[in-house]
Amino acid sequence: MPTILSCIFCHSNESSSVAHIVPESLGGKNSPIGRPGVTCDRCNQYFGQKVESKALQSFPFNGYRLLKGVPSKKGRFVRMDTTLGQVQASEAPGIIQLEPRNGQLKNLVETERVSQFHLIAEVTEPLAVVRMLLKIGLEQLGKHYYDVAVSDRVEEARVFARRPARSDNWWFVLFTEPSEILDTKVQGESAIEIREQKGVLVSVMRLPGVTTIVPLEKRALPPTQGSLPEPLYRIIQVVC
Repeated sequence: MPTILSCIFCHSNESSSVAHIVPESLGGKNSPIGRPGVTCDRCNQYFGQKVESKALQSFPFNGYRLLKGVPSKKGRFVRMDTTLGQVQASEAPGIIQLEPRNGQLKNLVETERVSQFHLIAEVTEPLAVVRMLLKIGLEQLGKHYYDVAVSDRVEEARVFARRPARSDNWWFVLFTEPSEILDTKVQGESAIEIREQKGVLVSVMRLPGVTTIVPLEKRALPPTQGSLPEPLYRIIQVVC
């Protein structure tokens, strides 16, 4: 009989379902699949509703999904409010539909007197983003090194991902390359890598034009300010 694993977040062994490690709404249907039982149905549902839903509305994932045309699990395309009106992704990467805010703006757009809009390049939901990144990293760890994923070594990461305490903190590094996000020839495939750097486990997630690095151990120190070139790299400090 196959081994029934306990959920790494709540220790329940009531589920052996299979889910995407990177949400389909971000990595698409080809995003990495987790190991059955690593995350139970209840925790998976919690992350989807309370964490991932918020994280995917924040930069850089909202703009990435918009420009790459990545639909949600239910097949819906992302919609965003801008100063011009509401924009929506389409099945064709790089092609965006615009509903102007009013008749005057509609006229300006149709006559090409207005041809640009700007997206806010700020992480508006840092807590949700870092919790999603931790969940992704821990599930990838649990897929290949389950004993490590349930060990005390990453206990603080599991707690912060599932039930962070008030005033607790974590950090992650964000790298964005707009030209790759805008390149319609580059497919939106996701990849996750677990590394050990200077004795500390870190999770690296890559999407075309977006890379995130998050430590899976609390003792890890963030890079010093100025050590990474901005604005391509940003060190995001998060406090619950």
